[in-house]
Amino acid sequence: MGHAVGREFRAGGLEVLTCLSGRSPRTCRMAELVGFKAVPSLEGIVEQSDLILSILVPEAAVALAQEVAGALERTGCRPVFADCNAVSPATTKRIGSIISEAGGRYLDASIIGPPPGQGQPPRFYVSGSHAQAMAQLDGRGIAVRWIGNEVGRASAIKMCYAGLTKGTLALHAAVLTSAEALGLSAELREELAYSQGQKLKAMEQVRRVPAKAFRWIAEMEEIARTFGSVGVTPDIHSGAAEVFRMVAESDLGGERTDTLDRDRSLPQTVSKLAGSLKPKP
Repeated sequence: MGHAVGREFRAGGLEVLTCLSGRSPRTCRMAELVGFKAVPSLEGIVEQSDLILSILVPEAAVALAQEVAGALERTGCRPVFADCNAVSPATTKRIGSIISEAGGRYLDASIIGPPPGQGQPPRFYVSGSHAQAMAQLDGRGIAVRWIGNEVGRASAIKMCYAGLTKGTLALHAAVLTSAEALGLSAELREELAYSQGQKLKAMEQVRRVPAKAFRWIAEMEEIARTFGSVGVTPDIHSGAAEVFRMVAESDLGGERTDTLDRDRSLPQTVSKLAGSLKPKP
């Protein structure tokens, strides 16, 4: 998502900076391919940027904010910092406090939809008093949608949306893997084809889960916290986190988007997942 969004910004005439210290060779290669300007330190990022977008795995969001806060304090610069990650309202408010206490300006954001170039542009929901800072990016490969002045609202809509979409994927993976382990895959598919054809078609997406399961564990945990905070059971998405952990720890868990076996069928995927199970006595 990050490199695809940055690619669109570059195509629209904006300068895109990144700090690649400690990043993987793959990340460095992708940044170079789309024309990012590499800056050696976060101090350089905060000194040269008007707007900083944090787009990464949710479990790393707080740590990055703390690093950026340190750079803000050392430089005295005050760019707008937008956390665009799949985190709960409570987590985004914590990140907001970290940035604000360091003298920065904070923007709550979340992303819904695939990376630019794959159909409709991703929607960047934004909230908070500095949300206007994202307005200039609207139409540059993304659609910016303001959702209020309260920090947490942008993150909350992502939690609800992903609670449905990725939560459903977790349920599909759990059902199909369990049926395979019970020796009932063929029978279940036959019944689904007869009575739930659309659901069976949707289950084809399970083939792509191994490449992203590792990223979705923490996201499900953030959704569980969000739901629990308003009195809805967190257990559904705590369970979804465990399903994605199961996939991430399976024989297929080492796949990534660029190494995913796209020719592998759904039955083959499910067979691999079931073969990696460790049944409890």
